[in-house]
Parts: sequence; C-alpha cells; structure tokens
Amino acid sequence: MRKTLALGFCVSVLGLCVYLQAEPPKKEDDTVKLRVRLMDAGTGKNIPGMIRVFPSGVEKPLALPGLYDRLRGLKTTATLAGWCVVPAAGGDTTLPRAKLRIEAVSGLETVVAIEEIDLTKKPPEEVVVKLKPTFRPEQSDLVAGNTHLHLMNLTAADAEDYLKQLPAADRLKVMFISYLERVKVDATYITNRYAIGELKQFNATGVVFNNGEEHRHNFGAGGEGYGHVMFLNINELVKPVSLGEGITGTGNDDRALRSGIEDARKQGGTIIWCHNTNGFEALPHILAGRVDALNVFDGSRGGTFEAGYYRYLNVGLRFPISTGTDWFLYDFSRVYAKVPGALTVPKWLDAVKAGRCQATNSPLLTLTVDGKEIGDALNLDREKTVRVEVTATGRHDFQKLQLVQNGKVVKSEAGELKDGVFSAKFVQEVRLDSPAWFAARIESTAKNELDAQLYAHTSPVYVDFGGKRVFDVDVGRQLLRRLEEAQEEIRSRGKFGDDAARDKILALYDEASKDLTKRISQRGK
Repeated sequence: MRKTLALGFCVSVLGLCVYLQAEPPKKEDDTVKLRVRLMDAGTGKNIPGMIRVFPSGVEKPLALPGLYDRLRGLKTTATLAGWCVVPAAGGDTTLPRAKLRIEAVSGLETVVAIEEIDLTKKPPEEVVVKLKPTFRPEQSDLVAGNTHLHLMNLTAADAEDYLKQLPAADRLKVMFISYLERVKVDATYITNRYAIGELKQFNATGVVFNNGEEHRHNFGAGGEGYGHVMFLNINELVKPVSLGEGITGTGNDDRALRSGIEDARKQGGTIIWCHNTNGFEALPHILAGRVDALNVFDGSRGGTFEAGYYRYLNVGLRFPISTGTDWFLYDFSRVYAKVPGALTVPKWLDAVKAGRCQATNSPLLTLTVDGKEIGDALNLDREKTVRVEVTATGRHDFQKLQLVQNGKVVKSEAGELKDGVFSAKFVQEVRLDSPAWFAARIESTAKNELDAQLYAHTSPVYVDFGGKRVFDVDVGRQLLRRLEEAQEEIRSRGKFGDDAARDKILALYDEASKDLTKRISQRGK
C-alpha cells in the first residue's frame, strides 16, 4: 500500500515538474493578425514584391502564414530564408506581438526597405512599407521577361498559385513556361499539363504567359548530347519532344535537332538555345542563323561569355543575348526587351530577336555608340572616333561596370553607392578603322537576395566598316576545331541504327565546316 502511495506521489511530482517546465499555452492576444502592403515611394501606387520578418535582435526569420513562400521548390540556406510573396493588393498574415524587423523588396526595381515595427502595444490593422525605386524600366519601354521555366512536384492548385503570384512579385511582365519530356520523371512536371500557346487564365496577374517547348537530345540521363533548344510562341508541340535513349529510355541517336527546329520555324516560333551553347548542335545552327538568341546562365552558372557568346559575335553574327531560370524562379534573372506601346508575346519576342535587349539579375544597363542603341548597327565608311556611353544602376554592389569591344574589356568603372543605389557611368571615345561590336556588362562576385551571383550583359551595338562585319580568323579556326571535336564525340558516343544514319548526322557538321571555311577564306585574305 505504501509503495503504491509512494509511486503515485512520484508520478504526481513528475507530472507537476513537466507542467511547470512546459511552455505555457499561447493566448490569442500573443499574436496579431494584420495586412502587409508594399507601396512605390515615388508614385504612391501599390506594388507586388516579397518580405521577410525577424524578431528584433534575432537573425532567424519568422514563418508568415497566409503569404505564399517565395522560395517554393528551392533549397534554402541561412542566407536565403524567410522570403514570402506580397501581392500588389497586399496580403494578410499573423505575427507575434513583439518588436519586429521587416525587410521588403520588389523585383530588381527597388532598394531593400528595412523597417522596425512594435506590435507589443496597440497594433495597426495594416503595415505599409514604402519602397524606393532603383530604376524604372518602363520609362525606357523596357519589359522584363523570363524565357525558360519548368515546375515539378507541385499539385495543380499549388502550381496555379505559384504562377499567379511569383512572376508578378518579381516584376516580370512576360513569362514562358515550357513542356519537357524525360522518361518516367516527367510524371511530376506539373507545367506539362498546361496547353501550348497563350495562357489567358493568368492575364489578371499583369503578366503575359505563354507555353512553349524545350526540345532536346541527351546521350546520358543528364548529358547535353546534341543540345537543348527552346521553341517559344508555337501553336503545337514539335514531336518527338525529346530525342536519344539517354532521355527517352529507348531508341537511338539517329534524329538531329534540326528537323525540330525547322518545324518550329514553320510555325512562326522563336528559337532560343539553352544553357550557354552547351550541346554539339548549337554551333552549326547558330552559324547558319537558325537560332534567334542565346540563353546564358539559365539554370546554372556554367560557361563564360568569352568561351561561347563572344566567339559567335567575332565571326560576324548578329546574335542577341537572353536568359531564363529553368527549374523554378531561383533567381531574379530576366531579359529586358525594348517594346514600345502595347505588350504582346510576338512584339516582345521580336524585340529580343532584333537584339534590343539585355540579360540581368541585378543592375539595369544602358549603352549607346554615337547615339545608336542596343541592337542597332552603325555604318562607317571611313576612320572615325565614336563616342560610347555606358551606365549601370541597381541596388547591389555590381563592383565593376565594363565596356567590351570585340570580346575584350576596354574600360572598367567601379559603382558608387548613394541613397541605397549603386550606379556607374562613363564615356569612352574609341577610334575605329575596322568593324567592331560593343557591349556593356558587369563583373561581380556579389550575390543578390536569392543567393545568386550577380551578372548583367547587353546585346551588342554593331559597327560595320566599309560594309563589312567583324570577323576574327583565329576565332573562326577555333570554331572549326569545335566542329571536328563534336563529330569525334558523336562517333564515339552515338548509338545509330546504321552507318547511313550516323553519316546523316555528321553531315550537318560537314556542312557547317564548309560554310565556315569559306567565310575564313574570304576574310582571311
């Protein structure tokens, strides 16, 4: 009996200790429900964006129930954490009754606002965060677009929310998702469920949506093979969508990307090469003018401008720069294309194809050569000194603004910080007695709020001299070697139905080699 009483007493004491040590239940008034709204400090208009909230003196952000997770689908880090979307009309959330710090930003177009709020007393029903603009692209008719986006492992409802909220919050105005096939794995590719073409159900977001296709060949499950290419503003899928046993799980490597590219072109589609010229078939098609623009850093930081993009420009090609983000909006990457007047997908793509564009995930750049703007060509028939003007403006420390002439940096200027905005500007006079192209770019090791290294690069302004374009014979010979190396790789790695099928693929590279050899001969005299 005594043992029983003693045991009961111990249990009671233990329970009391657990009760006393346990965190007391939160009362309803320990939290505050309020609305958060973002406002353009210059115009007073509501704008979409993203926020995160920290307890005062603490560096771990709070969860923000009711607001969509800006980092959905991304691997977060201590640096990249806590960001949630605030729609233009504002959003409701629940916060602790405490002293808090709010960080807010809208796309690339504003500085980061940091505000302290005290909810320990009488809390407001709404918190309005005013955001100072870094630049206003619309004043120069510049429209932000993303050419390459897939979503996976989301429900249909979640995908709808993602597409309705995130592109607008990032201040994108044109958004291309794309259909992609990969054996078995693509069962989770939720963006494959959307119809090809214009997606009018998202018009209310203020973003124009279109669904295209990523047409690709792989030698292995994750290899590039012949390459990956985007077909934008097409009417129907180009089939087969994917080629090669590595990605389809069956078949062989008899079919080149060329027939798919021609099909898309017949539909009036725009052809954009993915991933900074990775893939063997990029070179013959870019040389032949079958590709409208080059996506750099879409999905990875692979490659350099010098190793890929500049080589094409240095053999006389008019080749615009573009970009996307591939899987999820992991970065602020976008193309700003100059589109005066009403915005449509064809008009935006026409601007990209004309080279009136720049790719960036941070500052906005400007470039003129004797008054000619990005994408323009200046024609000279005699030696002349041209006036080149370059600017960069953004909220991040882009470190160096650079002027590139024919692939070489000829001028570099550090950015200066004033009122939360980094900017740089310079004028360079260049004496020309031969063809040239000029582009502006940044060189920076800094990262943005989404933990991505900064970059920005314009399409060129071209200078023709005596009716001729830039042509570097040494670069032409380097590209010839790349064509030969591609053929060697295809011979060793390709799986073909017969020798005739293999020779048909290799003939594409022979054709490109003959054409390039002719160009070298004509310019190398």
